[in-house]
Amino acid sequence: MSEFANLKVKEFLQKASSSSPTPGGGTVSAMMGALGASLLRMVAELTVGKKGYEEVWEEMGGRSGELNELMGELSRLMDEDSKAFDAVMEAFSLPKESEEEKAARREAIQRAFKLATEVPLKTAKACLKALEHAPHIAEKGNKNSISDVGVGALACMGGLRGALLNVKINTPSIKDVSFREAAEREAEELMKKGEALYEETMDRVERVLEG
Repeated sequence: MSEFANLKVKEFLQKASSSSPTPGGGTVSAMMGALGASLLRMVAELTVGKKGYEEVWEEMGGRSGELNELMGELSRLMDEDSKAFDAVMEAFSLPKESEEEKAARREAIQRAFKLATEVPLKTAKACLKALEHAPHIAEKGNKNSISDVGVGALACMGGLRGALLNVKINTPSIKDVSFREAAEREAEELMKKGEALYEETMDRVERVLEG
């Protein structure tokens, strides 16, 4: 289990609000995604076994299991993101006296920036996978918990957006053009898919709330 995920809420908030750069936005984005997945899973669980929803018990049970796995993945990514940022800082602190040291430092910095781009992309993809469940749960899940579906989708979308902001801040520092452009394309695709799923979910949520 993640080191950060094991903290009490107050402890995490203190760490996030301190002058230390970690945990930062990437870790918080992963946490938002995990919280969103947990709310979506809750509604799926509140549907399984509920009278009147017999036809979707099996489907909701399957979605609950997948969302549980995503909660675990996003919890681990909370730590991975902070470690990736630490790697960038460590690379910049390497010695640069000789030409050999300068070259080694440049290579280390580039490796670190690539890692710091790959990890939030993983977070964004996990948030998107969680968000893929949201429209279905909004449509077929327990209507008494429809607002929780909306909050879950909002948290997943926030996690996805936040993760992609971390991609965006790191890619300009990457000199490998093919890597950078591939990461930027993937980020754009993830955002488009996420926005579509979020809008679909919220439309369904609002329809239920409006009766």
